[in-house]
Amino acid sequence: MLVRHCFTTTTAHGRHILRGLALQTRGQQGRFWTRDRRQYSDVAHRIDDGGGIRRIHHGSEAAAASTTSVGKPSASSPYLRTKRGDNTGEELEAQPLDMDQPYPTQTDDGYHTLSFYSFFEMTEQTVGALRDRMQTEWGASNSSIISSNNKPKDTLGVVGRIYVCGEGINAQLSVPTQNTRALREWIETDRTLRGRIPRFNWAIEHRKAFKALHVRARPLVAAGAHVDMETLRHEPEYLDPDQWDHELQAIKKADIGTEHAPLVVDMRNNYEARIGRFEGAVCPDTDTFRDELDAVRSMCPDKKRPILMYCTGGIRCSVAGAVLRADGYETVKTLAGGVIAYGRHVRARPAGAAPSLFHGKNFTFDKRLGEPVTEHVLAKCDQCGSPCDAFTNCANTSCNLLFIQCADCAEKHHRTCGSSLCIERASMTHEQLIANRMGPLWDYRSRIHPEKVFGRDWIARVEKLAAAAATRGCAK
Repeated sequence: MLVRHCFTTTTAHGRHILRGLALQTRGQQGRFWTRDRRQYSDVAHRIDDGGGIRRIHHGSEAAAASTTSVGKPSASSPYLRTKRGDNTGEELEAQPLDMDQPYPTQTDDGYHTLSFYSFFEMTEQTVGALRDRMQTEWGASNSSIISSNNKPKDTLGVVGRIYVCGEGINAQLSVPTQNTRALREWIETDRTLRGRIPRFNWAIEHRKAFKALHVRARPLVAAGAHVDMETLRHEPEYLDPDQWDHELQAIKKADIGTEHAPLVVDMRNNYEARIGRFEGAVCPDTDTFRDELDAVRSMCPDKKRPILMYCTGGIRCSVAGAVLRADGYETVKTLAGGVIAYGRHVRARPAGAAPSLFHGKNFTFDKRLGEPVTEHVLAKCDQCGSPCDAFTNCANTSCNLLFIQCADCAEKHHRTCGSSLCIERASMTHEQLIANRMGPLWDYRSRIHPEKVFGRDWIARVEKLAAAAATRGCAK
């Protein structure tokens, strides 16, 4: 694996200036050279390809990584920034604008899809101001904004979902390919975000995955309780895909009892694991992240038993790992960048390399509803039982049932769950839907459990729910 290094020198004014880049094979000893063949030894940044910044150093602050211990915050982190992101905190140096390269070259429609997250403190006022700036300047490519010099400035045309709060930022985005570098430039010139956003976690497959940009001031993940910065400082140990594979292979080969073996746990919701999962992982039958944390505590009461966890893009495991370590769990490790980073790693492997330990698709919370990691098909169509791993939502938005549907059933049932009510409403115009307004048919837990919805009496239940939903809709 190659490790990229960026080198700086210090000017008379005390500013760090990027002088060049070099590549070094991990573990290789020797000199470091810049692109212009001048030698420097002052390592400013260490960047790896696992989906994030391993470590940020500035000038003479470069130091060896320190190990973490139970009950104590980690000393360094890909995602944790201990300096505040508002006017009360120290301003960080900008990171290199090309830190996200190489950019993905294969895209269906001219969009890059990516995600990132970072933990740092902000005041409520800073959160609101950041939300408004991103909503205005990142979205709606058909409009312009006025820059600080009163000249029109094009927006970035970003679509996606961003959560900001007093503990940081969590973003899933699709960006026009011509604006990807401009997005990084915006980040590194913004006082709140400068130096705080790790390398973009590129998707496995690229296309416009969202309809619009929504920036919300809300918790980064739905943990069920407030997770403060003191807790988030107790981060898990981050493993790159090769290290993750090594750990899983070692567990498989070890001759130890189940109760003492490291617990490998899928920290995603139950429906996500239906279409893809790692070999040997425990996939709890849970509907929410809050339930998942409770399940891990129940499965692993021994706080000395090692825990290995993974999720979609990493943030759920960063939070869960911090919560568990703060609770006294001694060894918690996680896959950096989640299944997304692992999937990219698998795609980049040369022919003849070891097979992927993840089988199937990675579920995504966007229009794609999944991206393939391997060709394994682990699930079946919820309507006819044929092998299939394509999630869909019922075309009747009042139903919106999340289920797996093959191409034949999609055509037969007009991309609905198959009830006559949903087929009829799916064919209505927008004006007809407004005139025949209907509330949601299902609560969250029912909507994600098609195996409980589809049954002998499900048509009758849909009709009964529809009558109640229509009443609620009229009341609005």
